[in-house]
Amino acid sequence: MGIFEQFKLYELIVILYGLSVTFYFYDFVERNRKANKIAFWLLLLVWILQTVLLFTNIYIHGFIPVFSILEGLYFYAWLILLVSIVVNYFYKMDLVVFIVNIIGFLVMMMFLMSYATSDQSQLTGNFVGEILVAHIVLAFVAYTLYTLSFAFATLYLIQFYLLKKKRWRQLVKRIGNLEQLEKISFLLVVFATPILLISLVFGLLWAYTTDDLFYWLDAKTVGSFVVIGIYSIIIYIRVTKKLVGKSVARLNIIAFLVLFSNYLILSMLSNFHGLN
Repeated sequence: MGIFEQFKLYELIVILYGLSVTFYFYDFVERNRKANKIAFWLLLLVWILQTVLLFTNIYIHGFIPVFSILEGLYFYAWLILLVSIVVNYFYKMDLVVFIVNIIGFLVMMMFLMSYATSDQSQLTGNFVGEILVAHIVLAFVAYTLYTLSFAFATLYLIQFYLLKKKRWRQLVKRIGNLEQLEKISFLLVVFATPILLISLVFGLLWAYTTDDLFYWLDAKTVGSFVVIGIYSIIIYIRVTKKLVGKSVARLNIIAFLVLFSNYLILSMLSNFHGLN
């Protein structure tokens, strides 16, 4: 197996790993067993691919490749994943599995970046381009989900007002019931938040693999972390039942306005991937 083919498999592993983490996050928030099963099978597929690559390298070199920092990162990620699968299958400790998988995903990302930018110089250009595309595409997927969540939150407030005033009964029937509107709006936030976080991780990795200067206090970077923080607060208060209904819908609308401002206004002040 050539270097380029190996690199493509590593990229596939990271993508599947990210999907698994997203479904585990949804299961953690909503206690959805179907999402848990999807996340587990994705995780198992990731481990199988990791194992194939690991034993391929063992066969080629004649020993377990753990003698460099790069090889150690991969073996470490493989062990983390193995432990995660065992814990998930035998003990059903969802919180532990979720946290361990976040760590494993980050370690795998570190390995991918190190692998592409070490002595494999022919991969660096491909890696930089693909990691930037992944960052942008995932960000727009998250933005789209947040936009849909904003729409459902707005419909929730409109429906609440119409029901309270007992007006426009025909329109009330077409909008749908409050519980369904609130549930869909929250579901979209739950999926969008880890996707945006993964996108931000890809963006940071891209920044560190280019020759351009990167600043943690860059306007768009700070704005992105603020957006993730606000939506994380929405998830927390919704799960803990500290706020429900109208309050969550209003906070969702505020969060979207911050997101929109971050994309349009702060992008003009940012040096991040040449958007200014």
